[in-house]
Amino acid sequence: MKKKLSIGKIAAQVFLIFWLLLCLFPLYWLLCFSLKDTQEIFSGNLIGLPKQWLFSNYANAWGAGGNISLFLLNSVIDTAATLAITSLLGFMCAYGLLRMRWKGQKLVMTYIMMGMMIPMHAALYPLTETLLPLMKTHWALIIPYAAFNIPITILILSGFITNIPYEMEEAACIDGSGIYRTAFTIILPMMIPAISTAAIFVFLQVWNELLLATVFTTGKVRTLTVGIQQMSGQYQTDYGSMGAALVIATLPTLVLYMCMSGQVQKSLIAGAVKG
Repeated sequence: MKKKLSIGKIAAQVFLIFWLLLCLFPLYWLLCFSLKDTQEIFSGNLIGLPKQWLFSNYANAWGAGGNISLFLLNSVIDTAATLAITSLLGFMCAYGLLRMRWKGQKLVMTYIMMGMMIPMHAALYPLTETLLPLMKTHWALIIPYAAFNIPITILILSGFITNIPYEMEEAACIDGSGIYRTAFTIILPMMIPAISTAAIFVFLQVWNELLLATVFTTGKVRTLTVGIQQMSGQYQTDYGSMGAALVIATLPTLVLYMCMSGQVQKSLIAGAVKG
């Protein structure tokens, strides 16, 4: 029995190591890709290490060649504003829909959830008519991004908020706490893991979005995805600099996940109420 168990553990470790390498390979390939020139990329050295480490690709992408620094700032502004709006409104809506009792509550919840059935890109034409005056501002993307991500945020938060015992709010009410104070000082801190989960999902949706960013932005408010797309020329493309821009675009996603993964894994209200 012990021998079979040890063989099983070895097999599991081998599988996990293989899975880890499989997950890390795209990052390795992208990093190597960003340090090569176009000639080396198309000469057959797609997977191997660069023959000449061209860190100048990053300087070219960041500066005048790709102007990624400006596009990165625009993406950060749009994404941060969207996360702030969706997290705040999503929490307030989830609290009002699931912790309070009022007429038409289930109907409103159903109406909001139906918003997830409408793809963002299906509303492209009506959004064009509405957001046309805002096309030179960040609001042209922040408004549709927030509107289309609020329903999924409410759905994620609702799964967590229903597990919070009502006794905590009743105790706060006995102590004289009002609705807003109870929501933001008692319920909100316990919702941090859920908000982190929703924030990661919304971040991935917004950070990698291309179509709306292409249609609704122009000039100095274009986002990172549009900027990388523009690096592809009609007759000539610097693929090394484009790879460097892709690495720069990938880093915020990795940093966000590393910062919030601990919150996602934490128990929501472990030990809050016993018995």
